[in-house]
Amino acid sequence: MRRRVAILLLVLGPALVAAVGFAFDSGLLSLNQPRGAMPRVAGSEPSTGGFASENVEYVGFLPFEEGGGQPILGQPQEILTATGANIRGDYMYLTSWKNISIYDISDPLQPKLTAIEPIGFQFENENVATDGEILLFSESLPDDELHVYDVSDKTYIEEISTLPNAGDHTTTCILGCEWAYGSDGSIVDLRDPANPKLMEQDWHKITGLNADGAHDVNEFKDGFLVTSPISDSFQILDVRDPLNPKVLGRGAHPQPDDFLFHSGTWPREGADKFVLMQGEKNFRTQCDERQGPFMTYSASQSPDGSYDFQLIDRYRVENGTYVDGAPAINALGCSAHWFETHPTYKNGGMVAIGYYEHGTHFLDVSKSGEITRKGYFLPHAGSTSAAYWVNRNVVYAVDYTRGIDILRYTGPGTDGPITGANKRGSGRG
Repeated sequence: MRRRVAILLLVLGPALVAAVGFAFDSGLLSLNQPRGAMPRVAGSEPSTGGFASENVEYVGFLPFEEGGGQPILGQPQEILTATGANIRGDYMYLTSWKNISIYDISDPLQPKLTAIEPIGFQFENENVATDGEILLFSESLPDDELHVYDVSDKTYIEEISTLPNAGDHTTTCILGCEWAYGSDGSIVDLRDPANPKLMEQDWHKITGLNADGAHDVNEFKDGFLVTSPISDSFQILDVRDPLNPKVLGRGAHPQPDDFLFHSGTWPREGADKFVLMQGEKNFRTQCDERQGPFMTYSASQSPDGSYDFQLIDRYRVENGTYVDGAPAINALGCSAHWFETHPTYKNGGMVAIGYYEHGTHFLDVSKSGEITRKGYFLPHAGSTSAAYWVNRNVVYAVDYTRGIDILRYTGPGTDGPITGANKRGSGRG
């Protein structure tokens, strides 16, 4: 029940916050210089889509139901429904609160809609889990169900099963989508996807997670997860035996009373020297030091095989005047959201990240783990959920209030050999 109330507040909260935000005494929310905040950049270039820094170009806009051809400008917006995506090869799988869609993105600037399946109203499936053969839709509201779809035919989407009492806020495929872990502790056997089974085991209890639970898990390597708890330390789990997960290491939560761990990843299948984590806290009208940041953690392994993780740096945003790349006030908040490393990322590199009303930010992680901003795109009337690298330069920004903004990053940090660091990024469950 607590989970359902929290999710309902997430749905209704933005409207309430927007209505009352201007009535707040700014003196109570004046902590506008959080550690790690980047200086605002003057001289943003306006476009039909929003304001962009000098290293970012706005290419076009793709509404969810449209797009059978080239990016379309000026089409009606699908308000408050676009949530996330998962890119597998030349195809992108998208979910909203009312549709599941498949796009051919072999030409990234000319995405073509190949299939769409209306689902009525189902909330929220924030993390799109698929292996390209089946796709999971985790419905928390109005029902509590996990839906399994056959997406092997890219021109036809078919629901093949529904599992009651498994509609966790996020659900992630593991072990080749033969199993799934849910954010509420659920473990689902998907070896026969037409007949999924909800297991009696709870991975929260097995791994000793505190009662606040988790928001998400990310499989950074076959059988190995980064967890994103609400207020506890993040965990590295060995789930090769999915009913008996083992904790290999933990990284301390820096501000458990202020924000939750929303998502995380260990790039290059755990070979990288940094774990990347992202925090979330919604419904704060002004930015301050309590907002959810993007964070780097150093990773080291002890002789006994356990891991230790230490916070290195955190990146936060500020409020501004829109034309400087930052909104004056927020509804969903100043929080970071789904992010993805660049395909050349190795012990540092570029990251694209959705930042709600602050749009999409392009961040550089240095070889020492320090974070600096290299560019941004602030959409008109937008609230960006996630950012995905389609290739070295093109990014799809999935926006709750708009659809998909197609961006081109032209700044530094995109050369070098492909490492595939983004193939198992956060939000690609």
